[in-house]
Amino acid sequence: MLLIEHYVGPSTIHGLGVFVAVDVPKGALLWEFNPLIDRMIPSGMLTSLPPHVQAQVERHSEYYPEIGCYVLGGDGDYFMNHADHANLVSAPGEWHRGYADRDIACGEELTCDYRETLTNSLAGRRDPMAALVPEPTS
Repeated sequence: MLLIEHYVGPSTIHGLGVFVAVDVPKGALLWEFNPLIDRMIPSGMLTSLPPHVQAQVERHSEYYPEIGCYVLGGDGDYFMNHADHANLVSAPGEWHRGYADRDIACGEELTCDYRETLTNSLAGRRDPMAALVPEPTS
């Protein structure tokens, strides 16, 4: 759950993004897992969902191997885009919290590093943005 005022809007990175609605100082706690808002899906349960739902979970969630679960955000973090130098980071061993890596100005897009969040759709891919481009259909 994002702990700061935010909104979803058009992104210059990709599609929609999540933006801060207040100035955020470096080190501020921005995101924290909250089971009332965020959904934890054990990896072994993913295959029990219909294929189109599996694809949505894989595309929009984060996978945490240390707990064997996907975490699907229930608020604006669902729209968070990738940046090589993300402004939202987690401390080692703190998968359940995200902090501002630097001062973030009101109106700035929040980003995370998809290589750190380990989305399943990115597993084994060299280009972290490759999962955002639809596979060609025949």
